[in-house]
Amino acid sequence: MPSRFDAGRVPISWPTLRDRLRMLELPDAKVTRQIGRFFLWARQSLDQTDAQVIERYHELMRHTPNSLVRHLIHSRTESRLLISAVRRHRMGLGPPDWSLRAGTDDPLVSHLKKNWSEPNFSLGARYRWMEAFVKHYDQGDMRMAQWVTFNERWRDWTRIAERYNFTFEAVIVYLVRWEIVDRWTSQNAEVGKARFANLIKETLGEYAESR
Repeated sequence: MPSRFDAGRVPISWPTLRDRLRMLELPDAKVTRQIGRFFLWARQSLDQTDAQVIERYHELMRHTPNSLVRHLIHSRTESRLLISAVRRHRMGLGPPDWSLRAGTDDPLVSHLKKNWSEPNFSLGARYRWMEAFVKHYDQGDMRMAQWVTFNERWRDWTRIAERYNFTFEAVIVYLVRWEIVDRWTSQNAEVGKARFANLIKETLGEYAESR
């Protein structure tokens, strides 16, 4: 895997990666399918309702025992919700429905509701990428804004990858990092989304259609 996700091309072709993933035992294949389907779902348009994001997130967290998968899902969901909050704020809208309905058991959404009028929702120290993201977003440079979010996840997941060698967890982290490279290098977002959908289905066959 390259040191940077924007190195220019995916480090391994999809056919080769597919063949390697097909060697997984059934329990591991199910976990791979689970995170693969979530990341595909999360790549859908930000116009998807925030309530759906919250609902899907809690559903997965209830049924996902693997701690690494839980971390990856959690970090991806946090990033998506913060981006959605910035978009709404810049449109002059108030907190989205999910923050109004959220209870105190969800610290992030409760914090957003209480700090909606503060710069970067008073989260700049906790999510240091937000300042750069907002800067590019306000300048209309959506590609660089996306780069900031990808870079944050890449750095986090690269640190995680360094802790695993020749384990199933290493396969999971490789897959999600591969997805970032593939997504960034895809010139067309719809093409990139379709490619990832195909890779999950081709790899896991009937399991990609089940829950």
